[in-house]
Amino acid sequence: MRNIKYYYLAIIIPLGILVLLINFKLINSTVFTILLFVYALIYRTYTDGKRLLEKGIITKNQIWKLLVPGTRIEYFKELYIK
Repeated sequence: MRNIKYYYLAIIIPLGILVLLINFKLINSTVFTILLFVYALIYRTYTDGKRLLEKGIITKNQIWKLLVPGTRIEYFKELYIK
């Protein structure tokens, strides 16, 4: 995911799908909350780690260290701007 457009699509589309599912009442609020936590904790950690790994900023072993609160802020420029 070196291309920033694909990265933004990869992080926005799943969130949009979650919102559509709750708006069309296909899932209840409990399932929505669980899926939102999965998105925020697992999916975003993986996509952010994958982007940083492909850019050569972190190693494969460091991807899951992004789960620690405040760790992603260190890589803010590399993730969202460059």
